[in-house]
Amino acid sequence: MKTYLFYDVETTGLNSAFDQILTFAYIRTDLNLEELDRKTITIRMRKDIVPSPKAFLTHGLTQNELKQGINEYDAALKIHTILNTPETVSLGYNSLGFDDEFLRFMFYRNLLDPYKHQYNSGCSRMDILPLTVIYKVFHPDSLKWPQAEGKPSLKLELISSENQFETSGKAHEAMNDVEAVIELTKRLSQNKAIWEYCLEFFNKTRDEVRVNTIKDEFCVQNKRFKVCLMVSASFGAKVNYLAPVVCLGQSIVFKNQSLWLRLDLDDILGLDTGAQFSDTFVIRKRAGDQLIILPSLDRFWRKLAKPMQESAAENLEKIKHHWERFFDFIDYHCEYKYPFIPDMDLDAALYQDGFFSAQERKQSDMFHKALSDLSQGYEKKDILNKIKIPRIKKIANRILARNFEGQDLENTEYLSHLSRLKSSKDKDQIIGYRNDLKFNRVQGLQELKEIEQKLLHPDRDQSKMIEWLKGYFK
Repeated sequence: MKTYLFYDVETTGLNSAFDQILTFAYIRTDLNLEELDRKTITIRMRKDIVPSPKAFLTHGLTQNELKQGINEYDAALKIHTILNTPETVSLGYNSLGFDDEFLRFMFYRNLLDPYKHQYNSGCSRMDILPLTVIYKVFHPDSLKWPQAEGKPSLKLELISSENQFETSGKAHEAMNDVEAVIELTKRLSQNKAIWEYCLEFFNKTRDEVRVNTIKDEFCVQNKRFKVCLMVSASFGAKVNYLAPVVCLGQSIVFKNQSLWLRLDLDDILGLDTGAQFSDTFVIRKRAGDQLIILPSLDRFWRKLAKPMQESAAENLEKIKHHWERFFDFIDYHCEYKYPFIPDMDLDAALYQDGFFSAQERKQSDMFHKALSDLSQGYEKKDILNKIKIPRIKKIANRILARNFEGQDLENTEYLSHLSRLKSSKDKDQIIGYRNDLKFNRVQGLQELKEIEQKLLHPDRDQSKMIEWLKGYFK
C-alpha cells in the first residue's frame, strides 16, 4: 500500500555534510492523510560535533534529552529502513531543500545507500513548501497568509498559527512541525484538481515530459529555446516567488541537470562588466525537485511584476544581439564540472567520490552484518581487517570510533579529527564539498558571544542553554 511519510528533523547546525540530525520525527499516513503510525527518534550528539548555539536556541533540545537518545549509527539503520519501506512517499516542509540532504549524508557516513529511498521499491519524495508557493501565488484563497514585520512569510509556524492548525507541541519541535505539515496538506488537498496537478511536479517522468512539451519559441540564430516561468520559495516574496527563465539545455557532465538562466537580473551574461563566465551563474534543475517550471502563458506571466516583465524582454533582446557570447556562455556552463577538492574531509565526499560500487556495497553489507553479530564473539578490529576497499575501510573506522564505547581512544585518525576541531590554526580547518569549513570550537565561541550581546534578557531556558554550551565548548 502506498503511504505518505511526513517527517521533520532537528539538527546541530545548517551544514548537511558535517552537522548531525538530533531528532527524526515522522507520521505515516495513507493517501487520505489518515494516520497509521508515528514516532520520534532521538540521537545522541557525536563527540566530533561542535553545535551551533543558534540552532540549539531555536529547537531547544537539552543535554538531558539527547543523553536518552541512541547513537547515530543505530539511528541511521532505523531511519533508512523507515524511509525505504516499499511504496513510501517521504515528504516534509522544505524537505528537499534541507532535511533530505541531511539524511543523504547521514546514510553515506554510515555506509548506507544515500539515494535508495528516492526510487527503490516504489519509493519517492515530495516537498510541501513548493506546493505552498504555488497556492500562494495562483490560488491565494486557499489559506490565510501570514506576515512577519509587514512582509509576507512562508514560515511553517506562522502559517500554522494564522490558520489555527491543531498541533500537540511548540514550533520547532520536530513532531509538532510534522503535525503542522499534515494539517497544511489537508488544506491544500481540498481542491482535488489542483492538488493532483501539483503532485505531478514530483513525478520525475511527468515533470520531464511537461518541461519537454513546452514550445521552443525564443529564436537565436535559428536555434530555438524555451522561455518559461520558474517558481521557487528561494526567490522571495519581493518578486512573488517567480522568475522568468530561459532554458539553456542539459548539462553534459551531469546528465540529470537542466540549466536555466534568469531573465530578470541586471548584467545578464556578464555583458555590462565583462565578467568571466566563471563569475556568472545558472540555475541547475533536476526532474522532480523543488524548482517548478511553468510555460510562459499569459495567465502565468501576468503574475510577474511589470518591471520583471520589462527586464525579461530587454534581456531577451540583449541575448539576440550578443548571440556569440550567449552560445559561449551556454557551452561553458553545460561543460562545467565542479572542481576537485584534494583535501576534502571524508564525511563530505559523497558527491566527489560518487555512488558506492557493487563491490563497495557488498563490503558495506558485510560490515553491517558483522556489527549485528558482535554478540556472537566478533571483535571490531576483526571486522575492519576483513574490509579491503580503502573508502569503505575509512568510513567503517569512523563509524566504530563515533558510536562504540572505547573505540575512539584506539583510533588515531578520529583523535586527530577531534583535535583539529579544538584548534584555532587555519591548517587544522576541516574542508567540505563546497570548500566550506566544518564548524569548530573557535566559531562556536564566537557565535555564542554574538548571541549573548544581542540577547540582553534571556529567559530561564535560554540562560540554561547558554551555560551548557559554554561548558561544552570549554
